Amino acid sequence: MTRSAAAALIALSAATVSADTYVRQPGVRIAHYTFDITVGDANDEIVMKETVDVRFVAAGVASLDLDLCRFAAQPRAPLTPDNRHDPCAEPTGGGRGAPPSTPSGGKGMSVTAVTIADQPVSFTHDHDLVHITLPRAYKPGDDCEIVLAYHGVPATGILIGKNRYGDREFFSNPWPDKVRNYLAVVDHPSAKAATTTIVTAPRTYQVIANGLLAEETDLPGGIRRTVWNQTVPICSWQMSLGVAPFAVAHFGEYHGIPLSAWVFPQEKDISINAFRSFTQPILEFYIDHIGPYSYEKLAQVEANGVGGGMELASDIFYGYGAANGPGRQLIAHEMAHQWFGDSATENDWDDVWLSEGFATYFALLYQEFQDGHDAFLEGVRRSKTQAIAYALAHPTSTIIHANLADISQVIANNAQIYQGGAQVLHNIRGVIGTDGFWTGIRLYYKRFQNGNATTDDLRHAMEEASGKDLEWLFRELLNRGGALQVNGSWRYDAAAKQVEVTLDQTQSTDVYRMPIEIAISPAPGAAGPSTPVTQTADLRERHQVFTFSSDREPAIVVLDPNAWVAMQATFEKKH
Repeated sequence: MTRSAAAALIALSAATVSADTYVRQPGVRIAHYTFDITVGDANDEIVMKETVDVRFVAAGVASLDLDLCRFAAQPRAPLTPDNRHDPCAEPTGGGRGAPPSTPSGGKGMSVTAVTIADQPVSFTHDHDLVHITLPRAYKPGDDCEIVLAYHGVPATGILIGKNRYGDREFFSNPWPDKVRNYLAVVDHPSAKAATTTIVTAPRTYQVIANGLLAEETDLPGGIRRTVWNQTVPICSWQMSLGVAPFAVAHFGEYHGIPLSAWVFPQEKDISINAFRSFTQPILEFYIDHIGPYSYEKLAQVEANGVGGGMELASDIFYGYGAANGPGRQLIAHEMAHQWFGDSATENDWDDVWLSEGFATYFALLYQEFQDGHDAFLEGVRRSKTQAIAYALAHPTSTIIHANLADISQVIANNAQIYQGGAQVLHNIRGVIGTDGFWTGIRLYYKRFQNGNATTDDLRHAMEEASGKDLEWLFRELLNRGGALQVNGSWRYDAAAKQVEVTLDQTQSTDVYRMPIEIAISPAPGAAGPSTPVTQTADLRERHQVFTFSSDREPAIVVLDPNAWVAMQATFEKKH
């Protein structure tokens, strides 16, 4: 089925289902990619023989489209004619850890042949799509093996060049839609497939890619063939490739999962020690609290061109000194992605918070496990402050995108996606309780491990875990812009023996519905309970007054003591 036909099918459901604008091909499923890659030191060209194993799931499919950036002799403009960022354009001025560069042109891939059953088939390579005309009508359940030959110098998506220590290296950096610069794939998170990565390169390099090492063979002429097999399906932006003079350390297994570090030789002692110290404890926590780890190995990799971390499946790439700089919490964030984002992947880019919000919050949950609740709450409050500041400054921006067209803008509202997404999970936990939250998380992961999920899928899991209708909560947290703003006060009515709490919603947008905890602490030395009593105010109107019984005047009353709610609030005692 062509992309125009697929677009017609998607248009039928567009009124009720939000999705980014990437055109799906519902009649086919890619089961496996084999990438046979040759690289060398004479130039930056990649020579590829790729095999695509296709399973047909509908009748009437006449063609297959694969994303692949086409060769351009002249530098491509950074924006397309419809004003979107071009994922095939050479970057300028560096970015994401890459060194500054000036576009030179002569980048992109040239396809020389496409065959099925050793027979040439018709294809075109226009608009960065390889459009393959199938030789016959396939039935649902049929399989087809398509072989492509292509070569070229990628404009981006993989950094080829010397690192800061002068070593020449090749490192993929495909997120979110840049793997098409050097691989012909369905470049979208909804399309998952197993992979085999075969690399022929000079013996001076070691090679790492997704999955388990299957072969290392030294060949004549000072070259080596390395084969990695990834049997668990992954999407395109999770595909890893590192070709470099690594220092490698293997530090055992956990639950049969080999653990290793692949680092710059110049940083080997400090980086290997950091990865060795942090990796297994974090892995244990996530397996115990979420569910099984999906992949055949866990490798921590230092990579040229990466700023911070990049959660490629089974191989996590980090920038210079990242393990020892941001350290444990960065590693916890990137490892959380192996469950959320990598294994349970958002079905489209509109729901990217299911990846980044999760990783941000689960790193905080690991901090809670290791450092205690006070340290966790401090981290939550810092995160919440960033999210609220962004939301108030950009009142029309929402956490869930509305049919995102320019994929380069997927985390342009990063404080909202990362910190705001984390606050959404924290708020859900506050509404349904910690036990219900963890039950819902495990149910969600069990259902969508190695698959794709939507925000509604998460909501259904949380509703089943809690027995509560949460549609209103998800709508309030994810689909409206701005933030809840509250002007509050409290006073003690001695005659009525009541604490009176007044809460006014002051945002200019519609009224929120939100339960908010109120902690009432007794005066020091008074008779009766000495610990704070927590009540809940069910906020639903612009102006509300709540009363709570108290035999004596409190020492203090605190609004939202556990920072469950993302709101800008003032709260003071009224005399």
